Amino acid sequence: MPLSATWINKKKAEDNEQSISLERGSSCYLVIAKKPYKSKRFIGLTSIGSESNKKYKVSLGVWGKDFTSPNEVLKKWDEMKTWGKENNCDLRNYGKRLNLQTEEKTLKEVIELYLQWKSGHVKQSTHTTVKNRLNQILLYLPDGILVDEFSGGKGRRFILEKVCARSIANDSPYQAHRHRRELNQVFNWALDEGLLEEDQVPSRLGDPYPFEKNIKSNPHPHLTWDEFRKDFIPTLNANPCNASRLTDLTTKAVLLMLTRVSAVVSMQWDWYDDKTNCWIIPSDTKGLKRKMGDDKNDHYIPHTLQLNALMNNLRAINGDQKYVFFSPNQGNHPYVSSQTPNDHLINLKFQHKQDAHGFRHVATNALVDVAGYERDMVSRCLGHLKNDGSIGHYDFAKRLDKRKEIHECWNQLLITEGLRL
Repeated sequence: MPLSATWINKKKAEDNEQSISLERGSSCYLVIAKKPYKSKRFIGLTSIGSESNKKYKVSLGVWGKDFTSPNEVLKKWDEMKTWGKENNCDLRNYGKRLNLQTEEKTLKEVIELYLQWKSGHVKQSTHTTVKNRLNQILLYLPDGILVDEFSGGKGRRFILEKVCARSIANDSPYQAHRHRRELNQVFNWALDEGLLEEDQVPSRLGDPYPFEKNIKSNPHPHLTWDEFRKDFIPTLNANPCNASRLTDLTTKAVLLMLTRVSAVVSMQWDWYDDKTNCWIIPSDTKGLKRKMGDDKNDHYIPHTLQLNALMNNLRAINGDQKYVFFSPNQGNHPYVSSQTPNDHLINLKFQHKQDAHGFRHVATNALVDVAGYERDMVSRCLGHLKNDGSIGHYDFAKRLDKRKEIHECWNQLLITEGLRL
């Protein structure tokens, strides 16, 4: 007996991809994946039509989209095997025989289809980020490359040589890793949609790529607290590269507020709430990394004495503007680029040593190891959400009071070590 539809519907994805035989003795499998997004699809394993007599995987379709019954899957698999044996053909050509794909698709067309699908599943800001990254990747690619050309390991070599090599040459292996990861999501989606076969998906032909073996899971460089207070703070104060006052204050605001850069630079003056004495960052703000449709998890940043002093300096520059970090020369938005603090740190000669996102790591280490706060509460100050459901008003107020204490401690630590605002 094959697996039941009820069992398949209830079966949850685990951290690692699962491959489960649809029926004992069959060569048909249910594949359940959690990343890059949850999916349940079917594959067949066969050597029919293989010149080397080696077994290969064949995509059959997606549960809930192509099939609603296990028997439908087995019936299709039997039909495909019969056709392959009668014609001595590779079963991966079965779809073309039935003219299910009217024409071969280019990688660019597949990416465009993926972006259309993605737009309905993520926030607009996330979709824009993914689109920009993929458009950058497309600049590296020759026109008209067909996804059919990716079989047998060619796709893996293509990604390595055409997409990753440029970033590696620019001493940015993490950028190459991010490009590879972004394309991997496209390919996995295309596999589920029947636009690619298993052997055309580069990530399924060996992992990791050679350049990824030494990439750390955390790509954001950061100093130890001791290095930070002795070397970084004096250099930031000295401003030897003569950065503008706005750039200087933007960088220091990111440092004080412990929030992701893209959320900080988009702040508006009316986000300050005098009832809580906090800056309230709306949940849909780029950089908070909230799920699409989440309108209940705004991020509160306590307005400390040190932050108040910094904001007064910013009001002297942009007090008559809508945005706290208003800058008229940014093209797509009227505020400072999220790259500005990182560029400033590079000019201060801290490239590969400290970046703006890495401020959060420095603060975490100082607040936990030096000040003795619980890591969980520090994590909440950074804007991380915990899977503890909704919390009551009293509990929220209690936690906010503790977060205010932690922010005040961090800001005072910086001032004590000599940071000038």
